[in-house]
Amino acid sequence: MHRTTRIKITELNPHLMCALCGGYFIDATTIVECLHSFCKTCIVRYLETNKYCPMCDVQVHKTRPLLSIRSDKTLQDIVYKLVPGLFKDEMKRRRDFYAAYPLTEVPNGSNEDRGEVLEQEKGALSDDEIVSLSIEFYEGVRDREEKKGPLENGDGDKEKTGVRFLRCPAAMTVMHLAKFLRNKMDVPSKYKVEVLYEDEPLKEYYTLMDIAYIYPWRRNGPLPLKYRVQPACKRLTLPTVPTPSEGTNTSGASECESVSDKAPSPATLPATSSSLPSPATPSHGSPSSHGPPATHPTSPTPPSTASGATTAANGGASNCLQTPSSTSRGRKMTVNGAPVPPLT
Repeated sequence: MHRTTRIKITELNPHLMCALCGGYFIDATTIVECLHSFCKTCIVRYLETNKYCPMCDVQVHKTRPLLSIRSDKTLQDIVYKLVPGLFKDEMKRRRDFYAAYPLTEVPNGSNEDRGEVLEQEKGALSDDEIVSLSIEFYEGVRDREEKKGPLENGDGDKEKTGVRFLRCPAAMTVMHLAKFLRNKMDVPSKYKVEVLYEDEPLKEYYTLMDIAYIYPWRRNGPLPLKYRVQPACKRLTLPTVPTPSEGTNTSGASECESVSDKAPSPATLPATSSSLPSPATPSHGSPSSHGPPATHPTSPTPPSTASGATTAANGGASNCLQTPSSTSRGRKMTVNGAPVPPLT
């Protein structure tokens, strides 16, 4: 859910205050050359004796500086909406001034210049002010076009029965209004209530005061709002796909490697004291070593079998009898610690 970021008015004061009088902008006027803004009366009085901007010293105009200033209506509306009670106090001061000096005329002046514009007509609201609004069901553009025929024939008097009128604080949010409608109509939780202004959905964090400022409502009647009920969107949870790093074999080679790691072949085992030694390596049980030879219950193996076993232990299994080299003739060998007669 979106949340509004609230900023103190004191943080915006440098952008809303006149550098000449130190107050908030009244009839904000901007210099075209440098875009610095001041109150209208302040900058006009200043340019009578100066031709440079009071903030950046940029030359406004060589001979007629009043030609390079413009009224900034947008900035003035922002100031009136951000500063509570400023518009109301300014209109009261203007009415009091023209009441004290009735002969004073305002050339080409509007009702606002004479202070005759009410705060309701301007659209300015305060947080604690009560706002009248009307709420009705949103039928959609297509349904509205289909009902144009009966309404034009004069049969649409009964269509206004679904409108309800409420009085709410200006600081109330759209989310609170949607909750009120949900509780009033007993809407199930699987549906959501959406509030609209004409055909545009409103954000949940909008207040009634925000709606009055954003949309063209001049308080000449109740604030027209609509609502509709829609199924709530369900969030889909996607299944997690296992990655190779989680231990899942993705190729046959990795599976073969795991099998070979679990069951290594005898040909790849290194020679130990319990395995068959090579002819060139003396064994612990050979006559050359000190101490009596180790005794094992196994019987001696014939020379042909011993040479085949020795060859298998040294590098590969073979079913053929291999003739030992001449260097190994006449040397005593042991098989599993038992002496074997030398080959001749």
